Amino acid sequence: MPQVISRRVLSADAADGVLNGPDGLLSPRTDIVLERAEGGAVFTAIEGPVEHYRRTVTAEPLDGDQVEITEKFDYRLAIPVWWVLFTIPYGRALRRGRDWPWWHPPDRFTARQARVVGLLATLAVVAGFLGTLLGQTITFAADEFEVGESAQGLALSLVRLSILITLAVAALGDRKGRRRTLLYAAAGSILAAAATSLVPNLATLATVQAVSRGLSHALALLIFVFALEEVPAGSRAFVASMLALAAGLGSGLAVGSVPFADLSASGWRFSFVAALAGLPLLAFVARRLPESQRFETARRQPRTRRPNQYRFRLTLLAVTSFAVLVFSSPASQLQNEFLNEQRDFSATKIAVFTLLTTWTAGPGMLIAGKLADLRGRRVIASVGVSGGALFILWHFTQAGWPMWVLIAVGALLTSSTVPSLGVYRAEMFGTMRRAESNGLLGVAGVSGSMVGLAAGGYMIETWGYGTAFSVLIAGPILVAILVLLYYPETTRRSLEELNPEDQ
Repeated sequence: MPQVISRRVLSADAADGVLNGPDGLLSPRTDIVLERAEGGAVFTAIEGPVEHYRRTVTAEPLDGDQVEITEKFDYRLAIPVWWVLFTIPYGRALRRGRDWPWWHPPDRFTARQARVVGLLATLAVVAGFLGTLLGQTITFAADEFEVGESAQGLALSLVRLSILITLAVAALGDRKGRRRTLLYAAAGSILAAAATSLVPNLATLATVQAVSRGLSHALALLIFVFALEEVPAGSRAFVASMLALAAGLGSGLAVGSVPFADLSASGWRFSFVAALAGLPLLAFVARRLPESQRFETARRQPRTRRPNQYRFRLTLLAVTSFAVLVFSSPASQLQNEFLNEQRDFSATKIAVFTLLTTWTAGPGMLIAGKLADLRGRRVIASVGVSGGALFILWHFTQAGWPMWVLIAVGALLTSSTVPSLGVYRAEMFGTMRRAESNGLLGVAGVSGSMVGLAAGGYMIETWGYGTAFSVLIAGPILVAILVLLYYPETTRRSLEELNPEDQ
């Protein structure tokens, strides 16, 4: 159990102020931990992301009118798996005083909230890995199967039909519960990904991956919905960014597996075998994850009619999903082909390029998540979606170091839309329609992906990458305008306030 001790020697008068003044050490804390006094200068936690917490204050007189004040914290964080990243920062925040640390979400978390988000972030790593595998390996699978860019684009488009699986699983999440549905989706996606390592041709690969991707997208969707139903109203964007970072870690692991393709013509298959490592993580989460409290409450209430605003909100977000993915899907899915064919990158160099140019997404999401919760979402989302697309377009027209810099800036700006724009998908719908509505938005997004990949693949073969993405960028520009004109500001508003049918 971590222990943090802070000692200071002060004059008697100064010590009295430190102990008994406003927010003195002998008063309960109300910052990242909400304390209660137990008597004898001992304090325990009423609320905070801790399973155990005890703060003890002692004052010992010294020679020369001096007093030694000792403040001791004994605590254990309620954050599974990820506690190793937070123990030191949390201990420093306790020792340094009662100011809110910069890295902390805007709200104080309960032990349950911290536990649930930690478990869901663990599953997000798995979902990120599974969702990235195909895009990173299809170039090398196509080489083994001796097919060209058009066949790749068609296969990627057909895999998008897996959204029908995602929609069905999401609907089950609204009827059977978040927990059970996402656990089954995770298990199915992992096994289907592992089965992909055995496929004999591109058509079979697309079929098996349609199952894996459909389930992995449902998993990611339910993780997102579950988490935002659990966390405080003022920290939803921040938590969305944390989940995206966890998913990004999974994506990075998938990218890191790409050099397997350099081992032999069939080396890309080892990346899919590696998906089996997700099974122990799934078992760990399954033993500890409770059901969503909001879902438990909502399922006991009679199902109401769809509110008048539902259709407008669904249409607005569907247009947004379609328009964003018309550009971003071909930009990401055909990136490796661009690097391999146009810039003569090997599999290893592609992996290095991807890792070195996407690291900016992490800081971008964290900063945007905090700002979106504190200052509002709309301006951040509008600038991120349009500015990120412009830089990504620009990088397709360059070679050498400018290409590396431009895509890194594009990743930084685009990542800001994850917490600022993506959070609307959970905020704009009631509990009993939240997962299914997100599934429908997924259909719109996949339609955008299919259109973008098909049109993008054709325009690339006809006119080249620069011209193709100059046309496709109309999608993100449209989204930036829609966000500024029609999106409401949802910062620090409860889900029940945004969706009166849940009250």
